[in-house]
Amino acid sequence: MRTGTKRMLTASGEWAKHLRPFRKRVFWKAERQAQKKIEIDSKFK
Repeated sequence: MRTGTKRMLTASGEWAKHLRPFRKRVFWKAERQAQKKIEIDSKFK
């Protein structure tokens, strides 16, 4: 998609497509770390 008046080559949604895998990795890494912390904390209680 090209928007000639704004001199942008792609729409913001299309441009962000390459960031999605990175954000998914960051999200799931944080989820795994949080789960490990919960498991460790529950062992010591």
